[in-house]
Order: sequence, then C-alpha cells, then structure tokens
Amino acid sequence: MTVSDDVRDTPLADETAALDIGANNLVACTTTTGEQYLYEGRELFQRFRDTTREIARLQSLLEGGRYSSHRIRRLYDRRTKRRDHAQDALTRDLIERLYDEGVSTVYVGALTDVLDTHWSVETNAKTHNFWAFKKFIKRLVCTAEEYGMSVEVRSEAWTSQECPQCGSTDQTTRHQDTLACPCGFEGHADLTVSETLLRRQTTVTRSMARPVRFEWDDHDWSGISHPHESPKEQRTDPSTAHHGGNIASGESA
Repeated sequence: MTVSDDVRDTPLADETAALDIGANNLVACTTTTGEQYLYEGRELFQRFRDTTREIARLQSLLEGGRYSSHRIRRLYDRRTKRRDHAQDALTRDLIERLYDEGVSTVYVGALTDVLDTHWSVETNAKTHNFWAFKKFIKRLVCTAEEYGMSVEVRSEAWTSQECPQCGSTDQTTRHQDTLACPCGFEGHADLTVSETLLRRQTTVTRSMARPVRFEWDDHDWSGISHPHESPKEQRTDPSTAHHGGNIASGESA
C-alpha cells in the first residue's frame, strides 16, 4: 500500500503519542491530543499458543529422528501469516489515526527493562515468538515514515509501577489489567503506562478522552474508518471515564 502525494504533502501538527507494547493488549496508546487506544491481543495469543501446542504434539509423533513434516510446516506458515497480518493491519490502522490527529512523533517503550524485571517463559513467548517486538518496530517505523512521522524507542523503566496521580512506585498494585494506588487512583494498567511514558517525553495539557478499545476479527481492527465508531470500537462506560488525571478502568477481556 502506498500513500498519496496529497497525504504526504499535508503538514503534520506537533502532536506526540506514546505506545506500550504487550501481548495481552498488543498496543496501548496515549496522545497529546487526549486520545487513548487499546488494541487487544488475548485471543490472538491464545490461537498462536494453541497452534504451537499442536505443532509440538505432531512433532512428538514423528519417528526416525524427524523434526518436521508437510503438515507441521503448514501450521508454522499459518501461524506466522496470521500474526503478521494482524500486526500489519494494526500498524496501518494506528498510524492513520495518529496522522489524522497531527501526531509527528511516536515514542515506543523498550521491552528491555520489562523483560529484565518480569521475565518468565510465557512473557518470553509473548514478546519474542508471538509479538516479535523488533519486527513490529521495523514495521511501525516503515509505516510511520510513509506519513512523515518519526518513531523513537525510549526506556519505560518503572512506568508499570508508577502512579500517575501521586508518583508512587512502591505502593501501587496491579491485578490483571488494573493498576491501583492507595492515593485513590485506579486505571487501566497498560494505558497508564503509555500515558506515563508520554508525560516523561513531553508536556500533556489535555485531559484524556474515553479510551477506545479494538478487537481483531481476522480482517481488521475497526470495521469503519476513523473517526466513525463501529462495534469493534467499544468505548468504556462513561461513568468510569478519565477525570482529574485518572484513566478509565474498563475491562479488556
């Protein structure tokens, strides 16, 4: 896909976005325009893991020192294509939305600090095998360049523990997708990380809008182009929306 000259010639505003990359939620994004996006990944990862287990089962049945077969190679190929298709569509969808908002710089949290602190077999499988972090960043950079946007990877050390309301890093607790602090803050953990990372890079003066949540249906992330809202763009309950610095705490099952 190529971007028209008219789009490339359109000047960008000086807005900024920050992304938290994961596997349960593939991307959590916060922008200086006050928008927040959450791309869910649990179902995608579960399908990836199910295929991986089937590959392992078939390999255990092979005889004579064989490691692969035509069926196993097809499963590997299907698993990779499914993941890459979802990543390609996510990157394109996200960058187009950010471009519409006038974002010129995208900051991405580096996984090094997270993996050093929270390494596990499952985390490793999600970040390296399933999510293929480096490959995704290259895809993100290439797509952003088409729109005249730059991508910079920055450390996100302590962002997953830092309370955006009081700044505490040792009093917060995380339960599944929720980050809570004794000061009274409670919000979506991954969106909180992306907002904290954004505030470390630039000044954020706008309050946050209600987060928009996307689910993958094997074809796209949002049945209707931005800014229209489709069934796949499920907004959180307005009663839990971001007020006074708190990010909405909707579930992302």
